[in-house]
Amino acid sequence: MAHDVIIIGTGPAGLAAGAYAGRSGLDTLFFEDESIGGELVNRHEIRSYPGFPGGVSGTELRSKMVEEAEKYDPEVNLERVEGIEPGDPHTVLTDSGEYEAAVVVVATGSSDGRLDVPGEEEYEGRGIFYCATCDGPLYRDERIAVVGGGNHAAIDAVFLTEYASEVLLIDEASELAADEALADEARSHPDIEVLTGTAVTEVLGSDGLVTGIRVESEENESDSAVENTIEVGGVSVNTGSGPNSAFLDGTVSLAEDGRVAVDQSMETSVGGIFAAGDVREESPLEIAAAVGDGVTAIESAKRYVARRAE
Repeated sequence: MAHDVIIIGTGPAGLAAGAYAGRSGLDTLFFEDESIGGELVNRHEIRSYPGFPGGVSGTELRSKMVEEAEKYDPEVNLERVEGIEPGDPHTVLTDSGEYEAAVVVVATGSSDGRLDVPGEEEYEGRGIFYCATCDGPLYRDERIAVVGGGNHAAIDAVFLTEYASEVLLIDEASELAADEALADEARSHPDIEVLTGTAVTEVLGSDGLVTGIRVESEENESDSAVENTIEVGGVSVNTGSGPNSAFLDGTVSLAEDGRVAVDQSMETSVGGIFAAGDVREESPLEIAAAVGDGVTAIESAKRYVARRAE
C-alpha cells in the first residue's frame, strides 16, 4: 500500500513536516536511522528560536516537537534509507524493503564537519569530540580547544567553561563568523581565549589520549605562518557541517556542495520529491528556517497530491 507522504529524517524540518502532514490528514511514514529529533538532542542551548528569548535546550525543543508530531500517530521506521526510485508513486529503498508514497520529503539534515588533519581519526573519542553536551562533562578542569567560529562554536565555548579550566576558541578566519552578540560573549568571557587567524594542523597525543594541538597562525606584519604547539586535554570540533545527501546522487539535482537543489516550494528537480532543512541548497542552517521549510514542503506536497488526483 502506498503512503501519501514519506518523510526521511526526524530533525526539526522532518518533525514540522510530519505535524503538518498529520494535521492535514495525510497518511505519513517516517524514516530515521539514528535518534528521533536529529541533532536537537546534542544542542544544550538554542539561542535563535522564536518564542524563547532566553534560549531553549535542544532536548526541551525536541520533546515538544516530537510530542506534536506524534499526536497524529504516524508510522515510524528506524532504518537507513539507501535511495529513492522516482515514479508514480515514488519508491523509497532500505535494507529491509521498498516503500511507496505519492510524495517524499527529504529532511536528512547535515553531519558534523571534520578537521581533516593528522591525529583526528586516531584520537576521536579519546579527546576529539563533536558534541559538547554529550562529552563536555568528561573534561572537567581540563584546558579545551573549540575549533570553529560560528554560532554553535561560540555557544559551545561558553557552555564548556562550566567544566573546563580554560577554553580556547580557535578559528582560521580573521574574525569570528558568529552573530555579534555571541561573539562578544565569547570574547568577554574570563575563561575563554579567542585565537583567530589560527588553523589547527595536527592533533597530538600520548598513551592513546589527546595532549595538544599543532597550530599555524599568520603574523600581523607578514604573510609568513608561525607554528606553535598548544597543550590541551580535549578538542571540540565545531567547523560546520555537510549535507546528508549522498543517497540522492543521480536521483535529484545537487548543488556543488552536495546540498539538494530546490525551488521556492521546496520541490527538487523531480516532481513529488521535496527537500527541507539543512540538506537543501542555500539553507541558512537555522532551526527556525528548517521548521519553515518543513511546513512549506508539506503545503506544496498537498498541492502536488491534489493535482495528481485530478
